[in-house]
Amino acid sequence: MSHGFGLTLRTARTRVLYIVAILFVWEGFGQTDASRISAIESDTDRWIELQSQIAKSKNDWQSERKLLEGSIQILEAEQLTLTRGIESNEEASKIYTANRDRMQGLVDENREGLEGLVEPLRTLETKLKLLLPRLPEPLRKEVRTHLAKVDAANAPVTSRTQSLVASFTAIDRFSNSLTSRRVARPGPEGGEVSVRVLYWGLAIAYGLDEANGRAWIIQPSASGWEWQQRDGIFAEVLDLIESYETESEDPHLIEVPASLG
Repeated sequence: MSHGFGLTLRTARTRVLYIVAILFVWEGFGQTDASRISAIESDTDRWIELQSQIAKSKNDWQSERKLLEGSIQILEAEQLTLTRGIESNEEASKIYTANRDRMQGLVDENREGLEGLVEPLRTLETKLKLLLPRLPEPLRKEVRTHLAKVDAANAPVTSRTQSLVASFTAIDRFSNSLTSRRVARPGPEGGEVSVRVLYWGLAIAYGLDEANGRAWIIQPSASGWEWQQRDGIFAEVLDLIESYETESEDPHLIEVPASLG
């Protein structure tokens, strides 16, 4: 309760008691009954207390009203933000759904096309496996590595395609270049020795066992590459392989026998 309002109530109480006293005097009472005056004072104090409580409640309500109005404004702003977010999410969901359906259609379409490649791919794999024995040993190992990735019957079409592409790429690269490798061969006195081999694509190759003075002409056949020992051309084969491996800056003609069938 404010100071001004308390002063007003006290003033009102004094005036009420003064008026009551005048009334008693006016009615001819010589002496005022003490109990009645006390009751009047008590009722007056109660009335003043009620007025004070009413004033306090009004003040409290005004303060709470401002707080409630501020809370309402905050909640309304949050509601607006959430509403806009929901609308934005709904729009994003529609775009996502449309893109998903479009992509699913493309996947289904491509799946149908890939399923038609299953049998042709298996046919190519079969032919390639039959061709393996006719490939030189280094190339045969590389192709087998690619094919081993799709040995399972239920391997995806894409994996089978990648395997075949890698295999044929390796064959094409080997066929169109010179390739130098070391190959294990039986030694003249048992065991194995390391032989230097220069492959001229898939047409012919020359082997060299420097430790034992041996040389070979290696040619493809239906059952694999055949090694024909020709120690008489050891020097020429050595010159040929070293010229290739060292990239000699002094080119010269090297004559070696070849039979292309």
